[in-house]
Amino acid sequence: MWRFCGFAIGAAALAVLAPGPGAGAESLEVRARPALTARVVVPGVARSAPRPGSRPRMRLVGSTTWSGTAQKLLVTGRHRDARGHEWVRVQLPVRPNGTAGWVRADTVQLQGRRVRIEVHLGSRRLEVWRGRTRLASHPAGIGRPGTPTPVGRFAIQDPVPTLPAWRSVYGAWTLTLTAHSPTLRTFMGGDALVAIHGTGTGRSWRVGTASSFGCVILAEPALAAVARYANAGTPVLIDRA
Repeated sequence: MWRFCGFAIGAAALAVLAPGPGAGAESLEVRARPALTARVVVPGVARSAPRPGSRPRMRLVGSTTWSGTAQKLLVTGRHRDARGHEWVRVQLPVRPNGTAGWVRADTVQLQGRRVRIEVHLGSRRLEVWRGRTRLASHPAGIGRPGTPTPVGRFAIQDPVPTLPAWRSVYGAWTLTLTAHSPTLRTFMGGDALVAIHGTGTGRSWRVGTASSFGCVILAEPALAAVARYANAGTPVLIDRA
């Protein structure tokens, strides 16, 4: 855990994703559908329903995250209101996992995504897919029984090089997700975000074992390879398979 282009898609081809945290046994056909991300271009508020007066869920204050990464949120639904305004439902990086909010489509820039990451807890593997094609498969460490890796559909939030002071612990990259630990409220002073990261120095035994506080752990060469695909907004499906 850590502290801290596009193509045209027809409406029928868009994977309209459930906003909740559950991740059932989806078919490859469903998983392979292109996803959409929304890049925040106008600061605003994500709301509980697609109408201006509905309850605020999160203030989207800028177009970048704390690290300077462009803020791109996974789209989980779309709606056109009675006035003809289009809204998109986006997954929010807040508790509880799976929280979604509605934003006006004219405040975001939509972009298609064909690449996704799948983490299978039972087999302890991380896979990279483009549509129906599996691009890579790597052994992965997962959460311990008391601090499990959460199951659900999430997205990459901040794909950033690990701070130099922590590379011996987390490896070269820290790919934070829009997922929080289901058992920890805080971790190292932060909000117990789950991430994909490396083994650090001398901890290769953690790959393929239940050895983390909820994060997904890769060997350093695998982490470097996955980081090439892990852009902000890249969908990440974690299941029990």
